[in-house]
Amino acid sequence: MSSSDAPSTTFLDDAPAVGQPTLTMPWSTRFLLAAISGVMMFAPWVNPALFWTGWLAGLPLLFAVRGTRLPAAFLLGWVAGALCFAGASHWMIDFMIHLKGLSWLASACLAMLFWLYTGLAVGFACLLYRWVAERLPRLDLLTFPLVVTAVMAVFPQLFVTDFAEGQVRFLVALQGVDLFGAKGLNIIMLIFSTLVFHFLQAAHRGDRAAGCAMLTAAGVLLLWFGYGVYALNYWDTQARHWETTRIGLVQPNDPPRRRIPEPRAGFTREAPEEMLASRRLARAGAQWIAWPEARYKGYYDLFTVRDGYAKEVRRWGVPLFFHDVETRWLKSQRVSYNTVAWLASDGVLAGQYRKVKRMPFGEYLPAFFELPGVVQVTKLFMGDYLRPLGAGTEHMQFNAGTMRVIPKVCYETAFPEFVADSIGADAAGKLLLFLSQDNWFGETSQPFQHRDMSIVRGVENRVPMVHLINNGPSVATSPSGRIIASTQAFSRAELLVDIPFSAQSGGSFYSRHAVLVQRCLYAALALLLLGALMAGRRSRRS
Repeated sequence: MSSSDAPSTTFLDDAPAVGQPTLTMPWSTRFLLAAISGVMMFAPWVNPALFWTGWLAGLPLLFAVRGTRLPAAFLLGWVAGALCFAGASHWMIDFMIHLKGLSWLASACLAMLFWLYTGLAVGFACLLYRWVAERLPRLDLLTFPLVVTAVMAVFPQLFVTDFAEGQVRFLVALQGVDLFGAKGLNIIMLIFSTLVFHFLQAAHRGDRAAGCAMLTAAGVLLLWFGYGVYALNYWDTQARHWETTRIGLVQPNDPPRRRIPEPRAGFTREAPEEMLASRRLARAGAQWIAWPEARYKGYYDLFTVRDGYAKEVRRWGVPLFFHDVETRWLKSQRVSYNTVAWLASDGVLAGQYRKVKRMPFGEYLPAFFELPGVVQVTKLFMGDYLRPLGAGTEHMQFNAGTMRVIPKVCYETAFPEFVADSIGADAAGKLLLFLSQDNWFGETSQPFQHRDMSIVRGVENRVPMVHLINNGPSVATSPSGRIIASTQAFSRAELLVDIPFSAQSGGSFYSRHAVLVQRCLYAALALLLLGALMAGRRSRRS
């Protein structure tokens, strides 16, 4: 290596253990490995057929950070993380253009800042991993999976993501999320990468000392997949014996608009195009009908709209779920909510759900960005956000016959513990209904990623799931995650779905104990850090 490379070599090369020779790797090779790891991380999110890359995504990164000093580990992890999120959320550029009306260049700059920020999660994870691994080398097989999963879980992100959400094509592997949630599968995938890494290391060095730990890790993987085979067969068999409920889904493919649009030509607010489609679905035998989150309808603002909807639904005799903006006066201030309305078969408003989890910068500004001085800078770069919306305070259920429909709106699919809380211990007869508007992201992979995210939520809670996306692809799944019906993306569609359903079935260990699972993850990380601190003190004393 030339003398000009010396500073980088000192920064990146292996930190030698006592009595061990220094192992070197060119900095360019390390960065290349980190970049490969980032690409392999995002590949399943963009194309589910590449799910297998997620199981090996940690392998190049482990070779890249092997033996590095802490700053180098952080930098290499940051490279992998930034590339991971740049690939997985390339649609951020389209999102900024449609939501804020920014130019492509301004949107690309903001998206790059977002990718660099979210990539820090992997950077900090690699830094912490190296710090622990230096002190507890015998726990290395556990350290990397646990640290990466936990750090990514606590790192504040705009769009929360899990590696598990790229595994909807690998149903056997997905089944265990009903026990430990998506983060449990994250750990399993990273254990696989770490196991392969240690196997290659042992084969290269002829080292058999780590054999017991490797066998333990292999045993954990076998248990996970063994449970997956059993659970997939069990839930598929259950669904085949259930009766079906026929539901109607309307996918209007409304274009994104920041201002309230006029009704389409030939239609009115009292009788929108979705109403005509719903009439056809009702005649075809739908037992209830749903519309997605889409354009403003005026139901809460205009009596004529409420009256028109009531008369039409009464004529069908079929319940209707739809989304609209609800405005109320609270303490002399107008507050708007993203609301799901439920009209019973007689046309009466029988219930409503107000969106609890709002999207930062799209539906509200986080408190920090409201501070004096900060808010001016925020608006300079972001413009005025779409509209300030109030947050709902509770979960709701709509009783459609013996089915208990649990509505959620768009962004809320990204919060596993929140969705699990809505299912809870009293889960029998529940169905998850997600209503989304994803046209803000353009014709990108985002709607597909959103669909896959909701499929994982259904498996986590072992309930049937329907995700109705304004621009598609809408999907209905059984509790095993198997797709029952779907629509094409970026198109208008009407869909009748005969979804297997049982009033006596539903729920999982995870839906009952999601918070406990989360706390166990953090407790395990805390114990690992405590052990590393104690080991470091002992080594200094000796």
